[in-house]
Amino acid sequence: MSDPAPDPLDVRPCPVCGRPGGEPLHEVASVPVHSCLVMDSRAEAVAIASGALAVVLCRGCGAMTNRRFGEQDMAYSARYEDSQAFSTTFLDYARGLAAHWVDDWDLRGRTVLEVGAGRGDFSRLLAAAGAGRVLAMDPTVDPLRFGEPDPRVTLVAETYDADTDLSSVDAVAMRHVLEHVDDPGAILRALRHGLAERPDVPVLVELPEAGRILAEGAFWDVYHEHCNYLTREVAVELFESSGFVVRSATLAYGDQYLLVEALPTGRPRPMRLPDADLDRLVRAAVGFRAAARGQVESLARTIEDHARSGRVVVWGSGSKGTAFLHALGPTAGLVDAVVDVNPHLAGKYVAGTGHPILAPATLADDPAGLVVAMNPVYLDEIRADLDRLSPGATLVALGAVRPLTSPARRG
Repeated sequence: MSDPAPDPLDVRPCPVCGRPGGEPLHEVASVPVHSCLVMDSRAEAVAIASGALAVVLCRGCGAMTNRRFGEQDMAYSARYEDSQAFSTTFLDYARGLAAHWVDDWDLRGRTVLEVGAGRGDFSRLLAAAGAGRVLAMDPTVDPLRFGEPDPRVTLVAETYDADTDLSSVDAVAMRHVLEHVDDPGAILRALRHGLAERPDVPVLVELPEAGRILAEGAFWDVYHEHCNYLTREVAVELFESSGFVVRSATLAYGDQYLLVEALPTGRPRPMRLPDADLDRLVRAAVGFRAAARGQVESLARTIEDHARSGRVVVWGSGSKGTAFLHALGPTAGLVDAVVDVNPHLAGKYVAGTGHPILAPATLADDPAGLVVAMNPVYLDEIRADLDRLSPGATLVALGAVRPLTSPARRG
């Protein structure tokens, strides 16, 4: 399934609670340190710096963390392109989430700070949903990439830290940040400290939900940028031990994401996950290893079978696509190209493997025999594009139980 891994026991303690040891979950000796950097040539893509995975489940706090993660290896910049806003499926979801947070927390006409705003896509949606002012804070935010200015959105090219002034904000939004932070409790405690005099300010967070990753054996959702993986119960405990009171913690987007809405009205304390929850997580970790091996082997066979008679394309070039291609090993050489709807990625190359990234429209001239979708949430959207561009293609998705075949191919 992967390269030979270092000894999983030879790792640092849990960065969340400091406890040594734990249950090894997923080890890969060499992976790209970044999977979403824009690579202008194949040579640059295959030469990207490598890191390692040694994801271990802590038997103290329940957090799953990459114990070989090195903050010094990360180089987020304006070249980091992970926007999903060019998918109509994702855009509809994000637009609904922005409206939900603005309406439910009475943020119309008020100020929202988005920490880790990336390209600023969601900040723009918060403003469109009625927020009076949105501070899009991210050290990599780029006015050119943001596009046409929005007078309600202020781009703040800074990193959030304990010195950030929160006195003028009415809510803090943070989407897909905590999984990139080596010690997620530290940023939550900093937020709690900064909001000590603002108990009415909600902290609204979206992050991947690791319970689904364990249940599906979703190896494609384990990669270097994500240094920690939290299940719903672990995330709630992390928030509450950091001094928040969690008002809701719900699954979203095909149960892939966890939405946590919390107020800074609790008291910080040590994490204490019940033994029953820890035991259940350990059993799920053991199941993950077997399920991940089975998924890789099954998908590799599918690609090998179709490669004999047609063109094989992966749909989705981001972190999932990079992790998937890397896990395939030599079979990745049978994949002809990667398709992505993000126009900023067309003509670029996948980090690590060097596969070319193409716009979907190229399939009209060079049809695919097999398309492997990196996320089943997008199946209907992808199927509609394939029926128009490559109607004979067979479509399979990571985590899906059966292939979806175009009606044009039936019979």
